Amino acid sequence: MKRIQTKLFLLLVLLVLLIGCVGCEMASEKGDKEHNTEVTKTDTKVDSTVKLSDKEVKDILNQLIPKALNIHVGLFNTSNEFKVDETKTIPGDVGYVLVLDEKVKTVADLKKTVEEVFTKDIAQKVFYSRYLTPEKGDRPRYKDYDGKLYVDIETGGRGWATTFLIDSAKLKGQKGRVAEIELNRTVLDDPADPLTIKIEYVNGKWLLASRLD
Repeated sequence: MKRIQTKLFLLLVLLVLLIGCVGCEMASEKGDKEHNTEVTKTDTKVDSTVKLSDKEVKDILNQLIPKALNIHVGLFNTSNEFKVDETKTIPGDVGYVLVLDEKVKTVADLKKTVEEVFTKDIAQKVFYSRYLTPEKGDRPRYKDYDGKLYVDIETGGRGWATTFLIDSAKLKGQKGRVAEIELNRTVLDDPADPLTIKIEYVNGKWLLASRLD
């Protein structure tokens, strides 16, 4: 009887040890998966010293280019990006109407939106100098009045004829926090010369560091 009890006790101990080992292995695999997922998510965002792969380049451009086109066309070349109240105007300044937007309420907010996609240097050269502080005689696209943002709805805009073929994007070179990328494009649906653009790693994220037009 004692032998049977001893054998049963040993079997029970072995069973407990076996379950414990399986549990440890599963926890280890889960930890590895979580670590691998974290690396995948942060590779192109955190460690700018590591050379980008072509896949990472495409992922970055897939995020940046649609936003960049929206800034080029929606913010600065049409009046379609924001809802407006045409009954609210700037006294003595015909054509400017109040912008109705929860996030973009001043010119400063507008700049923040642009600088989520472009570096400050490019934003100044391409957008601010032309649409916010143009040469004397030209009308700014946007103005602040009484602490609120107004847009000029009388100035015409232009469309966008270029399509960027992001799947063709390849890393051309990378030096520190700046990478140079080449990709194909079409203009009015006709093939055009490949475009070389730069992206720069600024404050934890990649931004466009060259113009698209």
